[in-house]
Amino acid sequence: MRISLNWLQELVDISMTPEALAEKLTMAGFEVEDIEDRRTWADGVVVGKVLTREQHPNADRLSVCTVEIGGESPSQIVCGAANVRAGVFVPVATLGTYLPNVDLKIKPAKLRGVESKGMICSLSELGLTKESEGIHIFDASVTGELQPGMDVRPLLGLDDAILDLTSTANRADALSMVGIAREVAALTGGTLRLPEPVAPQVEQSRPLSIAIQNAQACPTYIGTIIENIKIAPSPLWLQRRLLAAGVRSINNIVDVTNYIMLEWGQPLHAFDLDRLVSVAGTDQIEMGVRFARSGESVKTLDSQDRQLQEQALLITVNDKPTMLAGVFGGEETEVSDTTQNVLLEAAIFDSAAIRKSARSQGMRTEASARYERGVNWAGLETACRRAIELMLEVAGGTVTRSTIAKAHSPERSSFGWSVFEKF
Repeated sequence: MRISLNWLQELVDISMTPEALAEKLTMAGFEVEDIEDRRTWADGVVVGKVLTREQHPNADRLSVCTVEIGGESPSQIVCGAANVRAGVFVPVATLGTYLPNVDLKIKPAKLRGVESKGMICSLSELGLTKESEGIHIFDASVTGELQPGMDVRPLLGLDDAILDLTSTANRADALSMVGIAREVAALTGGTLRLPEPVAPQVEQSRPLSIAIQNAQACPTYIGTIIENIKIAPSPLWLQRRLLAAGVRSINNIVDVTNYIMLEWGQPLHAFDLDRLVSVAGTDQIEMGVRFARSGESVKTLDSQDRQLQEQALLITVNDKPTMLAGVFGGEETEVSDTTQNVLLEAAIFDSAAIRKSARSQGMRTEASARYERGVNWAGLETACRRAIELMLEVAGGTVTRSTIAKAHSPERSSFGWSVFEKF
């Protein structure tokens, strides 16, 4: 688990260096294998705006750019990236900057006879990825927040220190920011400041039922429908959090599910509701949890048609397989740029059932790793509320249904929502 110190400090008071915190956690049984002090990775790298881009007179694959970086006049920079163009905001290493991840100090240079004063950077040159397809271009949705000359480190999560932490298999709480925050509070006496999401208003205008064939494999399943959302890139703060944890940003809805998995240790999954309806062949959808039957298959998010063994635990819609429960989503119902309505899944799955299911397909994912260790049952509804709160914040929309199936007698949940039981 990669622990962002900036994120951790929002959850618990910390008044010690990253090194001191790492030692205290290691002594408590959470071994810190490495500390990434990202604050040194981009010292001297600023936001630049490419004003013009011209073809290099002596090289087909080079461009000559004028870039505004907050100085008295723009800088001329020769760039070899194919994706550079006028009008975009980019990270620029200014003269004198040292980039430790590529062991490069930026000096004035002549490239094929043209002067260059600075370097437009890719994420790999800043240490954030192993490989990059060209320079990094800040997303158009956030360029209103940018000014030439700004320090890029807060924008890219490079004002942070990351603790690379491992723990024993019996400490599932080590796979969440909240779990580590609670441990730090216990070790240091620091004050916890955990999110306290409120129950959303639910219109209950959509039909939704849940059928669980094996209550031991899935003791609790919550299905929440959010309609009229807008798929878009996530805000910068959310992208930075995921980037610090080593998770690629996809879109605002999918990013929230990954964020909650990191924050609370609770895996979630978002379905495109209209695609679910298409698979079901009717608006009256019934989400199910059951083991696979002989001869069944499902196409997962990696576009692989997977022949299922009977140990595979499935999520179904009207009894048709849609994904491997707690392991990997299905391509047929994935959230895409055209998604307008989603069904959010939050569930507890049995550790042994997920372990056998994942092994039957030779897979192990971030979600299955958490279920195999055991997620916190008591935090399920809080994590779900938190996800809904963030989805409404970053994607808009309205909650039109929430249905809960539990493996015990019906009762009113702490959501204040109706509970539907079907086994």
